[in-house]
Amino acid sequence: MRWLERFTTGEQDSWLQVLKVAVAIIIAWAASRLLLGMELPIFAAIAALLVVAPSVNQSLGKGIGRSVGVIGGVLLAWLATLVLPTTGLVVLSVTLIGVVLARLLRLAPMAANQLPISAMVLLALGAGTGPLFGFERVVETIIGAVVALVINLVVVAPVHHEPAERSMRELAHSVADAFERIAGALTAADADRGEALLAEARELRAGIKRTRAAMDALEESTRLNPRARRLSDRIERDERLLLTLTVLVNRAIGMSRTIVDRFDASLVDDASVRRIARESRRIAREVRVLVDRQALEDGRTTTLPAIEGPGFTAPIAVPRPHPRHWVLIGALLEDVRQARESLEAGAEGA
Repeated sequence: MRWLERFTTGEQDSWLQVLKVAVAIIIAWAASRLLLGMELPIFAAIAALLVVAPSVNQSLGKGIGRSVGVIGGVLLAWLATLVLPTTGLVVLSVTLIGVVLARLLRLAPMAANQLPISAMVLLALGAGTGPLFGFERVVETIIGAVVALVINLVVVAPVHHEPAERSMRELAHSVADAFERIAGALTAADADRGEALLAEARELRAGIKRTRAAMDALEESTRLNPRARRLSDRIERDERLLLTLTVLVNRAIGMSRTIVDRFDASLVDDASVRRIARESRRIAREVRVLVDRQALEDGRTTTLPAIEGPGFTAPIAVPRPHPRHWVLIGALLEDVRQARESLEAGAEGA
Protein backbone atom coordinates (compact mmCIF):
# COMPACT_ATOMS: atom_id res chain seq x y z
CA MET A 1 0.00 0.00 0.00
CA ARG A 2 2.55 2.52 -1.17
CA TRP A 3 -0.13 5.11 -1.87
CA LEU A 4 -0.51 5.53 1.89
CA GLU A 5 3.05 6.87 2.05
CA ARG A 6 1.82 10.01 0.30
CA PHE A 7 -0.25 10.85 3.36
CA THR A 8 2.20 9.84 6.09
CA THR A 9 5.67 10.94 7.11
CA GLY A 10 8.54 9.40 9.00
CA GLU A 11 9.37 12.70 10.71
CA GLN A 12 6.79 14.06 13.14
CA ASP A 13 6.62 17.06 15.42
CA SER A 14 7.62 16.46 19.02
CA TRP A 15 4.95 16.13 21.70
CA LEU A 16 6.13 19.48 23.06
CA GLN A 17 5.20 21.07 19.74
CA VAL A 18 1.79 19.37 19.79
CA LEU A 19 1.20 20.59 23.35
CA LYS A 20 2.18 24.14 22.40
CA VAL A 21 -0.28 24.14 19.48
CA ALA A 22 -3.09 22.85 21.71
CA VAL A 23 -2.41 25.42 24.44
CA ALA A 24 -2.22 28.25 21.89
CA ILE A 25 -5.58 27.26 20.36
CA ILE A 26 -7.28 27.11 23.77
CA ILE A 27 -5.89 30.47 24.94
CA ALA A 28 -6.64 32.20 21.59
CA TRP A 29 -10.20 30.83 21.65
CA ALA A 30 -10.78 31.97 25.24
CA ALA A 31 -9.18 35.39 24.69
CA SER A 32 -11.28 36.07 21.60
CA ARG A 33 -14.51 35.12 23.38
CA LEU A 34 -13.57 37.30 26.34
CA LEU A 35 -12.43 40.36 24.38
CA LEU A 36 -14.76 40.23 21.38
CA GLY A 37 -17.69 38.25 22.71
CA MET A 38 -17.36 35.81 19.80
CA GLU A 39 -19.25 32.54 20.15
CA LEU A 40 -17.11 30.68 17.60
CA PRO A 41 -13.75 32.47 17.15
CA ILE A 42 -12.52 30.14 14.42
CA PHE A 43 -10.16 32.72 12.88
CA ALA A 44 -8.30 33.01 16.18
CA ALA A 45 -8.04 29.23 16.51
CA ILE A 46 -6.80 28.82 12.92
CA ALA A 47 -4.24 31.58 13.39
CA ALA A 48 -2.94 29.96 16.57
CA LEU A 49 -2.80 26.57 14.84
CA LEU A 50 -0.80 27.88 11.89
CA VAL A 51 1.46 30.38 13.64
CA VAL A 52 2.92 28.10 16.34
CA ALA A 53 6.10 26.93 14.62
CA PRO A 54 9.18 24.93 15.61
CA SER A 55 11.18 28.16 16.00
CA VAL A 56 10.40 31.67 17.24
CA ASN A 57 11.64 33.14 13.98
CA GLN A 58 9.28 30.99 11.92
CA SER A 59 6.42 31.79 14.27
CA LEU A 60 6.95 35.53 13.86
CA GLY A 61 7.08 35.22 10.08
CA LYS A 62 3.92 33.10 9.96
CA GLY A 63 2.09 35.49 12.29
CA ILE A 64 2.88 38.51 10.13
CA GLY A 65 2.11 36.64 6.90
CA ARG A 66 -1.24 35.33 8.12
CA SER A 67 -2.27 38.73 9.49
CA VAL A 68 -1.41 40.42 6.20
CA GLY A 69 -3.41 37.82 4.29
CA VAL A 70 -6.45 38.19 6.54
CA ILE A 71 -6.40 41.99 6.30
CA GLY A 72 -6.11 41.81 2.51
CA GLY A 73 -8.95 39.29 2.31
CA VAL A 74 -11.17 41.38 4.57
CA LEU A 75 -10.58 44.52 2.51
CA LEU A 76 -11.28 42.65 -0.72
CA ALA A 77 -14.52 41.16 0.64
CA TRP A 78 -15.62 44.50 2.08
CA LEU A 79 -15.08 46.27 -1.25
CA ALA A 80 -17.05 43.53 -3.00
CA THR A 81 -20.02 43.91 -0.65
CA LEU A 82 -20.16 47.64 -1.33
CA VAL A 83 -21.01 47.16 -5.00
CA LEU A 84 -22.26 43.59 -5.42
CA PRO A 85 -24.86 41.36 -3.76
CA THR A 86 -23.56 38.32 -1.88
CA THR A 87 -24.32 35.43 -4.24
CA GLY A 88 -22.52 32.20 -4.98
CA LEU A 89 -21.09 33.58 -8.20
CA VAL A 90 -19.80 36.69 -6.41
CA VAL A 91 -18.12 34.59 -3.71
CA LEU A 92 -16.44 32.45 -6.36
CA SER A 93 -15.37 35.50 -8.37
CA VAL A 94 -13.93 37.32 -5.35
CA THR A 95 -12.02 34.18 -4.34
CA LEU A 96 -10.45 33.91 -7.79
CA ILE A 97 -9.63 37.62 -7.76
CA GLY A 98 -7.92 37.08 -4.41
CA VAL A 99 -5.72 34.34 -5.91
CA VAL A 100 -4.70 36.58 -8.82
CA LEU A 101 -4.18 39.60 -6.55
CA ALA A 102 -1.90 37.64 -4.23
CA ARG A 103 0.15 36.60 -7.26
CA LEU A 104 0.39 40.15 -8.58
CA LEU A 105 1.46 41.46 -5.16
CA ARG A 106 4.11 38.71 -4.87
CA LEU A 107 2.89 37.77 -1.39
CA ALA A 108 4.64 35.06 0.60
CA PRO A 109 2.91 31.63 0.55
CA MET A 110 1.26 32.09 3.95
CA ALA A 111 -0.24 35.48 3.04
CA ALA A 112 -0.99 34.43 -0.55
CA ASN A 113 -3.10 31.47 0.60
CA GLN A 114 -4.76 33.37 3.41
CA LEU A 115 -5.98 36.31 1.30
CA PRO A 116 -8.46 34.43 -0.93
CA ILE A 117 -9.46 32.10 1.94
CA SER A 118 -10.30 35.05 4.19
CA ALA A 119 -12.26 36.79 1.46
CA MET A 120 -14.24 33.63 0.70
CA VAL A 121 -15.01 32.77 4.35
CA LEU A 122 -15.90 36.35 5.15
CA LEU A 123 -18.38 36.59 2.27
CA ALA A 124 -19.86 33.19 3.08
CA LEU A 125 -20.21 33.68 6.85
CA GLY A 126 -20.61 37.42 7.14
CA ALA A 127 -23.15 38.12 4.46
CA GLY A 128 -25.38 40.97 5.55
CA THR A 129 -23.62 41.55 8.89
CA GLY A 130 -21.89 44.78 7.90
CA PRO A 131 -18.24 45.91 7.87
CA LEU A 132 -17.86 45.31 11.62
CA PHE A 133 -17.79 41.60 10.97
CA GLY A 134 -14.67 41.95 8.84
CA PHE A 135 -12.95 44.18 11.39
CA GLU A 136 -13.64 41.61 14.11
CA ARG A 137 -12.07 38.89 11.96
CA VAL A 138 -8.88 40.95 11.65
CA VAL A 139 -8.73 41.52 15.40
CA GLU A 140 -9.51 37.86 16.00
CA THR A 141 -6.68 36.75 13.72
CA ILE A 142 -4.23 39.12 15.37
CA ILE A 143 -5.22 37.75 18.79
CA GLY A 144 -4.56 34.20 17.64
CA ALA A 145 -1.21 35.12 16.06
CA VAL A 146 -0.05 37.07 19.12
CA VAL A 147 -1.03 34.23 21.45
CA ALA A 148 0.89 31.75 19.32
CA LEU A 149 3.96 33.98 19.26
CA VAL A 150 3.85 34.44 23.05
CA ILE A 151 3.53 30.67 23.54
CA ASN A 152 6.64 30.17 21.39
CA LEU A 153 8.51 32.78 23.44
CA VAL A 154 7.44 31.41 26.83
CA VAL A 155 7.82 27.73 25.99
CA VAL A 156 11.12 28.18 24.19
CA ALA A 157 11.48 25.94 21.18
CA PRO A 158 14.37 23.48 21.44
CA VAL A 159 17.46 24.23 19.41
CA HIS A 160 17.83 21.50 16.80
CA HIS A 161 21.49 20.75 17.47
CA GLU A 162 21.19 17.01 18.07
CA PRO A 163 20.09 16.11 14.50
CA ALA A 164 22.86 18.30 13.07
CA GLU A 165 25.50 16.78 15.34
CA ARG A 166 24.32 13.25 14.57
CA SER A 167 24.39 13.92 10.83
CA MET A 168 27.84 15.49 11.11
CA ARG A 169 29.25 12.53 13.02
CA GLU A 170 27.77 10.03 10.56
CA LEU A 171 29.22 11.98 7.65
CA ALA A 172 32.65 12.18 9.28
CA HIS A 173 32.83 8.46 9.87
CA SER A 174 31.60 7.78 6.34
CA VAL A 175 34.40 9.98 5.00
CA ALA A 176 36.91 8.11 7.15
CA ASP A 177 35.60 4.80 5.83
CA ALA A 178 35.97 6.08 2.26
CA PHE A 179 39.67 6.87 2.75
CA GLU A 180 40.21 3.46 4.30
CA ARG A 181 38.61 1.86 1.25
CA ILE A 182 40.91 3.94 -0.97
CA ALA A 183 43.90 2.65 0.98
CA GLY A 184 42.64 -0.90 0.52
CA ALA A 185 42.18 -0.41 -3.21
CA LEU A 186 45.75 0.90 -3.55
CA THR A 187 47.18 -2.18 -1.88
CA ALA A 188 45.00 -4.83 -3.55
CA ALA A 189 45.17 -6.07 -7.14
CA ASP A 190 41.39 -6.20 -7.56
CA ALA A 191 40.34 -4.59 -10.85
CA ASP A 192 36.62 -4.77 -10.07
CA ARG A 193 36.99 -2.89 -6.82
CA GLY A 194 37.45 0.50 -8.47
CA GLU A 195 33.91 1.00 -9.79
CA ALA A 196 32.37 0.16 -6.41
CA LEU A 197 34.90 2.44 -4.76
CA LEU A 198 33.86 5.37 -6.94
CA ALA A 199 30.15 4.72 -6.46
CA GLU A 200 30.54 4.64 -2.67
CA ALA A 201 32.59 7.85 -2.73
CA ARG A 202 29.93 9.64 -4.78
CA GLU A 203 27.29 8.62 -2.25
CA LEU A 204 29.05 10.90 0.22
CA ARG A 205 27.57 13.89 -1.64
CA ALA A 206 24.16 12.90 -0.34
CA GLY A 207 25.61 12.95 3.17
CA ILE A 208 26.91 16.47 2.57
CA LYS A 209 23.43 17.59 1.49
CA ARG A 210 21.77 15.98 4.51
CA THR A 211 24.24 17.56 6.90
CA ARG A 212 23.90 20.94 5.21
CA ALA A 213 20.13 20.71 5.57
CA ALA A 214 20.48 19.75 9.25
CA MET A 215 22.83 22.70 9.84
CA ASP A 216 20.39 25.06 8.12
CA ALA A 217 17.60 23.77 10.38
CA LEU A 218 19.85 24.27 13.41
CA GLU A 219 20.66 27.86 12.45
CA GLU A 220 16.98 28.56 11.75
CA SER A 221 16.03 27.30 15.21
CA THR A 222 18.53 29.66 16.86
CA ARG A 223 17.12 32.89 15.40
CA LEU A 224 15.31 34.95 18.06
CA ASN A 225 15.92 32.08 20.50
CA PRO A 226 17.54 33.06 23.83
CA ARG A 227 18.87 29.53 24.30
CA ALA A 228 21.04 29.87 21.21
CA ARG A 229 23.68 32.20 22.67
CA ARG A 230 25.65 29.43 24.33
CA LEU A 231 25.66 27.46 21.08
CA SER A 232 27.15 30.11 18.80
CA ASP A 233 30.74 28.88 19.18
CA ARG A 234 29.66 25.28 18.67
CA ILE A 235 27.78 26.17 15.49
CA GLU A 236 30.83 28.00 14.12
CA ARG A 237 33.02 24.95 14.79
CA ASP A 238 30.45 22.68 13.14
CA GLU A 239 30.41 24.93 10.08
CA ARG A 240 34.21 24.70 9.84
CA LEU A 241 34.03 20.94 10.26
CA LEU A 242 31.43 20.66 7.51
CA LEU A 243 33.68 22.70 5.22
CA THR A 244 36.58 20.35 5.99
CA LEU A 245 34.44 17.28 5.33
CA THR A 246 33.21 18.76 2.05
CA VAL A 247 36.80 19.17 0.85
CA LEU A 248 37.60 15.63 1.96
CA VAL A 249 34.59 14.24 0.09
CA ASN A 250 35.77 15.92 -3.09
CA ARG A 251 39.25 14.52 -2.59
CA ALA A 252 37.89 11.03 -1.93
CA ILE A 253 35.86 11.19 -5.14
CA GLY A 254 38.91 12.45 -7.04
CA MET A 255 41.17 9.68 -5.75
CA SER A 256 38.52 7.06 -6.50
CA ARG A 257 38.10 8.43 -10.02
CA THR A 258 41.88 8.30 -10.55
CA ILE A 259 42.04 4.70 -9.35
CA VAL A 260 39.20 3.68 -11.69
CA ASP A 261 40.76 5.39 -14.71
CA ARG A 262 44.47 4.74 -14.28
CA PHE A 263 45.31 2.22 -11.57
CA ASP A 264 47.37 -0.78 -12.57
CA ALA A 265 47.63 -3.93 -10.46
CA SER A 266 51.39 -3.83 -10.88
CA LEU A 267 51.51 -0.69 -8.71
CA VAL A 268 50.51 -2.39 -5.46
CA ASP A 269 54.18 -2.87 -4.61
CA ASP A 270 55.29 0.61 -5.69
CA ALA A 271 56.80 2.50 -2.75
CA SER A 272 55.03 5.78 -3.54
CA VAL A 273 51.66 4.11 -3.92
CA ARG A 274 52.06 2.24 -0.65
CA ARG A 275 52.98 5.49 1.05
CA ILE A 276 49.85 7.13 -0.37
CA ALA A 277 47.82 4.20 0.99
CA ARG A 278 49.34 4.73 4.45
CA GLU A 279 48.54 8.43 4.29
CA SER A 280 44.95 7.63 3.30
CA ARG A 281 44.58 5.51 6.43
CA ARG A 282 46.07 8.33 8.48
CA ILE A 283 43.58 10.77 6.97
CA ALA A 284 40.79 8.41 8.02
CA ARG A 285 42.21 8.31 11.54
CA GLU A 286 42.54 12.09 11.76
CA VAL A 287 38.96 12.63 10.62
CA ARG A 288 37.72 10.44 13.48
CA VAL A 289 40.04 12.15 15.94
CA LEU A 290 38.88 15.58 14.79
CA VAL A 291 35.17 14.90 15.20
CA ASP A 292 35.68 13.15 18.56
CA ARG A 293 37.91 15.94 19.88
CA GLN A 294 35.35 18.53 18.87
CA ALA A 295 32.61 16.58 20.66
CA LEU A 296 34.79 16.52 23.79
CA GLU A 297 35.47 20.25 23.67
CA ASP A 298 31.79 21.04 23.14
CA GLY A 299 30.75 18.91 26.09
CA ARG A 300 28.86 16.40 23.97
CA THR A 301 30.99 13.64 25.45
CA THR A 302 33.19 13.34 28.51
CA THR A 303 35.75 10.89 27.14
CA LEU A 304 37.81 10.81 23.97
CA PRO A 305 37.76 7.31 22.46
CA ALA A 306 41.10 5.67 21.91
CA ILE A 307 41.74 5.32 18.18
CA GLU A 308 44.32 2.82 17.11
CA GLY A 309 46.40 3.49 14.04
CA PRO A 310 49.37 5.37 12.66
CA GLY A 311 50.25 8.94 13.55
CA PHE A 312 49.20 12.11 11.85
CA THR A 313 49.67 12.78 8.17
CA ALA A 314 52.85 14.26 6.77
CA PRO A 315 54.03 15.42 3.33
CA ILE A 316 55.06 12.65 0.96
CA ALA A 317 58.42 13.03 -0.76
CA VAL A 318 58.79 11.31 -4.15
CA PRO A 319 62.48 11.31 -5.12
CA ARG A 320 61.84 10.13 -8.69
CA PRO A 321 58.54 9.99 -10.61
CA HIS A 322 57.35 6.67 -11.98
CA PRO A 323 58.30 6.39 -15.68
CA ARG A 324 54.80 5.23 -16.81
CA HIS A 325 52.40 6.00 -13.95
CA TRP A 326 53.60 9.41 -12.85
CA VAL A 327 50.22 11.01 -13.78
CA LEU A 328 48.38 8.58 -11.53
CA ILE A 329 50.77 9.05 -8.64
CA GLY A 330 50.85 12.81 -9.11
CA ALA A 331 47.05 13.07 -9.07
CA LEU A 332 46.82 10.96 -5.92
CA LEU A 333 49.56 13.01 -4.25
CA GLU A 334 47.74 16.25 -5.01
CA ASP A 335 44.49 14.92 -3.54
CA VAL A 336 46.34 13.76 -0.43
CA ARG A 337 48.01 17.16 -0.11
CA GLN A 338 44.71 19.02 -0.27
CA ALA A 339 43.11 16.61 2.18
CA ARG A 340 45.99 17.08 4.61
CA GLU A 341 45.83 20.88 4.37
CA SER A 342 42.08 20.85 4.94
CA LEU A 343 42.51 18.68 8.02
CA GLU A 344 45.21 20.97 9.38
CA ALA A 345 42.92 23.98 8.93
CA GLY A 346 40.05 22.12 10.58
CA ALA A 347 42.22 21.09 13.53
CA GLU A 348 43.41 24.67 14.06
CA GLY A 349 39.85 25.99 14.06
CA ALA A 350 38.47 23.31 16.37
